[in-house]
Amino acid sequence: MSWTGWLLFFGIVNVIHFVSTWKLYQAAGKKAWEAVIPVYNAVVLMQIINRPRWWVFLFFIPTINLIIIPIIWVETLRSFGFRSTRDTALVLLSGGLYIATKNYGSPLDYISDRSLKPRTAF
Repeated sequence: MSWTGWLLFFGIVNVIHFVSTWKLYQAAGKKAWEAVIPVYNAVVLMQIINRPRWWVFLFFIPTINLIIIPIIWVETLRSFGFRSTRDTALVLLSGGLYIATKNYGSPLDYISDRSLKPRTAF
């Protein structure tokens, strides 16, 4: 793929991210425009889900990014109170697009001080 193709691909991914998450950013007390700036939107998202900023670098490591991106999707849902197994399965099966349905179709209640420890040892 040429550089133009890659830039177009990343541009499309960024637009999809913005359209899918801008209300989530607002519900978390951030500005909607923060969801549209590449890389910076990931830094802000790490703040929203209470994860360290250095996780953003994991997006740029091949193979590791295939693991970290679904984790970020699940953590994003959990930061807004969507903790069910159904929500987790739907976000993973839809490639993260399930977040857009929550962005537009559900009342958003941001949990800023959510516990990062699992509920069970399982």
